[in-house]
Amino acid sequence: MLLTDGSNDAASTAAAAPRPWGYVATFAWLLLAAVLATAASAAVLWFTSAGRLEDAADLMGDGPLVSELTLVSTAVEIGVLALAAQLAGWRASDYLALVIPDVRAALIPVVSMAVFLLGYDALTSLLNQDVVSSFQLDTYRSARAAGFLPMLWIAFVIVAPLGEEIIFRGFLYRGWARSPRGVAPAIAVISVLWAMMHVQYDWFGILQIFLLGLLLGWARWRSGSTLLAVGLHGLANAWAMIETAAAIG
Repeated sequence: MLLTDGSNDAASTAAAAPRPWGYVATFAWLLLAAVLATAASAAVLWFTSAGRLEDAADLMGDGPLVSELTLVSTAVEIGVLALAAQLAGWRASDYLALVIPDVRAALIPVVSMAVFLLGYDALTSLLNQDVVSSFQLDTYRSARAAGFLPMLWIAFVIVAPLGEEIIFRGFLYRGWARSPRGVAPAIAVISVLWAMMHVQYDWFGILQIFLLGLLLGWARWRSGSTLLAVGLHGLANAWAMIETAAAIG
């Protein structure tokens, strides 16, 4: 059955499935996933860098390596959270709301995302901020130089949105949006956490990510689908990649 409203999502899952993990347990699972993903990424970094990287700045600008680490960390995080869902007595796809949204429920969020992206770009230019960050430029240039550009597109437009939305609008949302009154605070807190992890950007970029998180959280609530959030996130990242390609020429 397709879910078209956040309240329907909550009602149907409450009637058909065990209770989700609580607030603390949800955060603990997130920490475990993050620790294991970091360990896996460190192992990949150890075996692949071969002394190429001298500091964190080198890592942040290495497009091929960032792509590899994105693939590895995302696989580990999804695996851990899928296991957590199963241990709670759910099917992972149900717990993480991996359902196809109703077209009518998806239309307004898609339009809203397009308006947001264009509007924030206009505001960025008006305030003389950089539309394309140095992180985007460095990773794109290095990936192109290494012949790794297709993988960078896959990592940024498909893999990263899938992993981040399963974590934030999937797993955390399920554990923290436990009642109608708890939806708005959960969306806000989740958006703050999501924005804080993007340390590669300046404050203006992090603000954009926070606002984007609110939009994605609202879309998740409205549609009952994490897949819609994945698609919207991918759209935003694709737009950023297009802007980066245009800036580099």
